[in-house]
Amino acid sequence: MPGIKTTEIRNIIFDLGGVLLNINPLLSLNEFAIQSGIPQEELKIRLANERVFEKFDTGSISPEEFRNALCGIMGKKVNDAEIDRAWNLLLLDFPPHRVQLLQLLRKNYRIYLLSNTNSIHFRHYTKEFYEKHALQMTDLFDTLYLSYEIGLHKPDAGIYTYVLQNAGLNPSECIFIDDSLVNVEAAAKPGIAGIHITSELDVTDFFEFGKLKPNR
Repeated sequence: MPGIKTTEIRNIIFDLGGVLLNINPLLSLNEFAIQSGIPQEELKIRLANERVFEKFDTGSISPEEFRNALCGIMGKKVNDAEIDRAWNLLLLDFPPHRVQLLQLLRKNYRIYLLSNTNSIHFRHYTKEFYEKHALQMTDLFDTLYLSYEIGLHKPDAGIYTYVLQNAGLNPSECIFIDDSLVNVEAAAKPGIAGIHITSELDVTDFFEFGKLKPNR
């Protein structure tokens, strides 16, 4: 973590998917392709053009509007339960070692979640989390900042400013951890140091004994 003064960090802001919660978006895309009969690449383009996921993640459309929009893009009426099942396929597991990491970190830092997410996913992964770990996900964080509640999503500059102001944080005392380099770079604009998680790394690699590893 070159250039980051780890001893000055008081607050850690975590992304969820790809950092704490394992995900595979292709699983949902493939299922929607099967449901619609549209080739995966063509469907991906249609979804991107309509920005349906972005609209849902920023709360600008309701779950009902999201499902209807998907049916329109797929050109096929699919019942709500099947859409939700396919949409939730991309959500995998929240491994126990990451739960333990957050529990240790809370002894030394304030811990926040900043996630691009939506109401269908949130309901699903929080339920799964409780069933697996016998904990509420909210128990691991000081505050959960969810894009669909805020009305903004990463890498919009405003979402980082919102978190800083809402939590009363000094950006020089914060570090942000995300699996998207674009999101990490956007967080740097208001002065938040960042760690980019790649596929070769686990978030736990950056910590030891409940603290950020010192620069070497």
